[in-house]
Amino acid sequence: MRWPWLLSGLLLLIALAQQDPEPAFQTTAEIERRGKKIVVVKTGPDNPPAIIELRDLYGGVIAALDAEKKSLRVGEQVFTTDKLTRFWHEGKAVQFSDLKVGQQVRLEAAEQNDGSLKAFDVQVGAKREGPSLSRSLFADPPPFRVQITFGEDARAFGAIARVEQVREVNDYVFMTGGTARYIEEEDRLELELKPAPRAVEVQQGKSKAWGSRLDYDNESGNARVTGPIELERTGEKPLQGSAERMVYNVDDEILHLFGSIKLVQDGRTSTAESAVVREKDKVAYLFGSKEKPVRSQNKDGFVEGTRVLYNLDTSDVVVLEGVKGEFQDP
Repeated sequence: MRWPWLLSGLLLLIALAQQDPEPAFQTTAEIERRGKKIVVVKTGPDNPPAIIELRDLYGGVIAALDAEKKSLRVGEQVFTTDKLTRFWHEGKAVQFSDLKVGQQVRLEAAEQNDGSLKAFDVQVGAKREGPSLSRSLFADPPPFRVQITFGEDARAFGAIARVEQVREVNDYVFMTGGTARYIEEEDRLELELKPAPRAVEVQQGKSKAWGSRLDYDNESGNARVTGPIELERTGEKPLQGSAERMVYNVDDEILHLFGSIKLVQDGRTSTAESAVVREKDKVAYLFGSKEKPVRSQNKDGFVEGTRVLYNLDTSDVVVLEGVKGEFQDP
């Protein structure tokens, strides 16, 4: 059966905090890239049960319209619409009454239990661009969080995650903070996205980073995290840091930091324009320019350079290019 609250072709997975905190079943969506798996999992309880709906892409010219039934025929196929169907023309929202016979349309639709085709999204003037797609929405209220694993090396956590899979084209994952709630009496989903600082957490080894949202593109293998970025690394000499944005690459398992980077560890403060963090090697490469070099300073003095090797365990630095320094006499 299909639940009455299946909205906009999304997989609505709304966790209820009062349920058993250790569910026997966890809802997942899985993507693969070069032998590595990117898995989105709902860590909280599933209630109601998970429902997945596949939306197929259709395209063609409107051959007939039925104003009473609010249906349209494209070729030999008839599509039904309702109050949840969205209509667009040149990027602007329109109504069913604005449709005209002879218009080119692209529809995102799904087959219903009775065999009819329900249109969720109708784009006037757009051509069909792919075979099919599915969209899934994962939501977990506190104390639970949706989890994304990137291979075996990194994980990300957030309150809301959306997975969009276009067959044989590309897969995308979006994560941020927020809440999702189905209002049964109004038959609608209330989704409030909150891309605030610390809405998303990324973990790799001893390192953690927080940002406001994460966008993963499976074609590139990059998970881009929007700032402000906060950094933390545990150990005998804990590290705190910040940056404007971050990218985690699934293939090389490396964190890339960009913009106003600042690392504070064991009395040393280092600043850079960009950085490559190799957690497995316990090092980071800090990059600057002649105009704005990397600068690392403690109570004994400072060193500068355009490329600096930074030891994540000890905070020791080695200037690899453009060395300059100044130290106090003991």
